[in-house]
Amino acid sequence: MKIVALFLFVLAVFGATRTWLATSRDQTVASDQVISTAMPVKTIVLEPLSSIVKERQFTGTIVASRRARLAFERSARLIKVLVDDGQTVSEGQVLAEIDRRQLTARVAEVVAMLNQQRAVLAELEAGPRRETIAATKAILAASSVDMELRKATLDRVQDLHKRGATSAQNLDEVRLAWKFSAAQRDAVVMQLEELEAGTRIEQIDAQKAVVAGLEAQLERLQIDVADSELKAPFAGTIMQRTADEGDMLNAQQPLFELLETGCLEARIGVPSALVGSLNREGYHVLSANGVEVTGRIRSVLSEVNSATRTQTVVIDIDKGQGSQLADGQLVRMNFDETLAMKGYRVPLSALASGSRGLWTVYVIEAGDEDSARHIIGARAVEVLHTDGNGAVIRGAVYSGEHLVCDGIHRVVPGQIVVDGGESSADPALVRPSAEKD
Repeated sequence: MKIVALFLFVLAVFGATRTWLATSRDQTVASDQVISTAMPVKTIVLEPLSSIVKERQFTGTIVASRRARLAFERSARLIKVLVDDGQTVSEGQVLAEIDRRQLTARVAEVVAMLNQQRAVLAELEAGPRRETIAATKAILAASSVDMELRKATLDRVQDLHKRGATSAQNLDEVRLAWKFSAAQRDAVVMQLEELEAGTRIEQIDAQKAVVAGLEAQLERLQIDVADSELKAPFAGTIMQRTADEGDMLNAQQPLFELLETGCLEARIGVPSALVGSLNREGYHVLSANGVEVTGRIRSVLSEVNSATRTQTVVIDIDKGQGSQLADGQLVRMNFDETLAMKGYRVPLSALASGSRGLWTVYVIEAGDEDSARHIIGARAVEVLHTDGNGAVIRGAVYSGEHLVCDGIHRVVPGQIVVDGGESSADPALVRPSAEKD
């Protein structure tokens, strides 16, 4: 009987052990099945930031660096037009001509007058000829002889008058004839002295002034002749032509509008508060109609636009990059603005609608220390900034916490999650609702 009882005990123990093993095995299989059917979510670790880079975009206009309305300086008839609208011209190229026949005749007249006055000036600077001086000396000698003769006659007549041999009238006539001869001799002496001294400097200066006046007149006429050809002051494109051959043009009447299309600039309005943050040494990338070009800031206008409250930034577009751009075209410039902001950057997919203007995020709250299970917790946060890459938040979240960043529609507060394992792409798995505690 004892042997039979012992056998039954062993069978009972064996049966109990078998039952426990079967139950344990069923629980393990059930657990594996639960994990294999769990829905995955992605998480990120929250890391604090102190500032963000905000990308801003400013709009402006492409303009030609130089724009000129070309006209003739004087009124005349237009006789030649050598270019048309849209044509590219080079610097110094002749664009049109006006009638200059009257100018040519006037130039010839002034040249003749100038040559005449230059000859007079040359004669004055050379001084009297030697032959003139010699002739004057001969005249002086003759005057001296005549004066001596009349003096001798006067002496004889005075002697006769003392003796009563001649009348007082005859004496007076002889005396006056002597004085006249002496005066003539003195005039010849002064003339000879003047000839020997040369031309006075005042006469030379006066003649030089006459010559200079004629030269200035000739130069002005030559400028008018040269201006009868209208030339391009710089290389560019003819944008507008306003007259044809045969038209009578007034002085300063615009004939062409020329744009320097080979050298463009961008004028962009930037808020005054950001002007000081612009890099004035480096290059800036601009976009116009899908075309990207580079340039450097040349200047910033000190005037603030009263309508937009911006200052105009002038950027020189690098040469050779403006072939696909046009004057007046819109251009955009991107600018990275650094803003001081404390919070956490999260993907937009991590945000759920909240109440009272706040948003909700889900974090993985720790469970038992010896358990891989965790609990989903809901936190209210404030969105400080959003962009195409995500959002910056602050609120009841802390550095180092795991935040559900994708699949938030699969979770609710208090739901249990387990780690996905090191080899899994998702660090957390959501338990089915049947597994909630």
